[in-house]
Amino acid sequence: MNSQGRPESFSEEKSAAITSCISSMGMVSPRRISKTKKWTNNLSTLGLMCIVITSLLLAVIFLTSNAEPTLSVEQLESLVNDIKGDDVRLMRWDATKYTHKRQSHGGCDHLPTALNTIIQSKDDKTQRLACEYATFCITDNPKERAILAQTQGIHQAVTNLVSSKDAQVSAMASHLIYIGSFANADNHQGFVKAGAVKALAAVCKQTKPLAVQAMYAAAALQNLAASYCDTEDDGRCYWYWTEKKDHVVIEEDSLPLVSDGTRVRQEMLRDQDLVDILKKMACMGPVQGEMSSKNPFPGENAHMGRDDASPNVLAWAATGALKNLALEPKAKVLLESTMPCFCRLSHSSDWLEENKGEGVLHHMRRTDPCWFENDDHTGKLCIDKHFLDIEGYTCEDYDDASEEECEQVDKAGTKAESACCACGGGDREADHEEL
Repeated sequence: MNSQGRPESFSEEKSAAITSCISSMGMVSPRRISKTKKWTNNLSTLGLMCIVITSLLLAVIFLTSNAEPTLSVEQLESLVNDIKGDDVRLMRWDATKYTHKRQSHGGCDHLPTALNTIIQSKDDKTQRLACEYATFCITDNPKERAILAQTQGIHQAVTNLVSSKDAQVSAMASHLIYIGSFANADNHQGFVKAGAVKALAAVCKQTKPLAVQAMYAAAALQNLAASYCDTEDDGRCYWYWTEKKDHVVIEEDSLPLVSDGTRVRQEMLRDQDLVDILKKMACMGPVQGEMSSKNPFPGENAHMGRDDASPNVLAWAATGALKNLALEPKAKVLLESTMPCFCRLSHSSDWLEENKGEGVLHHMRRTDPCWFENDDHTGKLCIDKHFLDIEGYTCEDYDDASEEECEQVDKAGTKAESACCACGGGDREADHEEL
């Protein structure tokens, strides 16, 4: 101890610095400290408090000064307008020539900052615009999808936005999952691990979601439920029927498997309410009448903003989700009652609905099972059941079969006359439960 009763380890400079710090915070004045009988203990305690608080303040300053930059609403609006050009399609299955050019000439230079904005921002409009900008950048662009995959925390941040109370924010987040998860294993599995399936299902099951919100949620479920392979150009897995199995398997030319969607499909199957709502959405199609601004076709002229509330945009997305769900053998029995809807969608005037309808039928049957009452694909339906006779023929091959030929049986002992519409059997539309 020195002559003033202070510890030898405390220099005059240190003491002054500590007491000055404490005094500046209005805690204890130097004069009161000098008069207290327990000067040493108080000084040590208060000095420690000062050091801790100062350290915390410095840490905040450090973190703030080193935080990743973000974009403002004005900046994002400018970036979106630049990258999209005149593309107002509600369903963007590809990048326009203009967008593709901007992608490769600086239009997506700010993507990392936009992704960080999604993670950090709490403003609805900012989040929506950042998601929209990101979707334009990663569409038809594996390089930019990889940047999304490498951004720490982005999968959870986007998944959280799916549950936003703002329908437009939710829609854009789902859109980003839809585009981002395609043929990119890190994004595909990253969104799954972040809980995207549950969040997207909750949107679909809402009582009255905005149509575009439910559409993008179902579309995102479609791509999460898919499996992706090391195929040249597109990364898709291609599926086919074998004589030995009663369900599709991946073609050998598609292998190896890069990212498996089985986990997602099984999670969806456990949610009966989700399956039921997707079936109802699918049966809202196909679109009817002449295409117009008041009667938009999803794959042709549906516009962002204008058609956000149109029910016309729902069927294709729900059917796409069910198409991949049908890859699971256990799903087929759940989807049988929806077969008439799939048949009609496969002959839709809209190419997108037609594509999804044909896709789900391919996963449900070996050959086209739909027999329409009228040649223009209208009227009641008869739908062939599963059937493969001992010679490898399906119901499609029994179109002109005789009564004797219709006595043929499959491996399960089912006769063609029971399974095939051409032989008087099949599953008549009237036999299906009403959805």
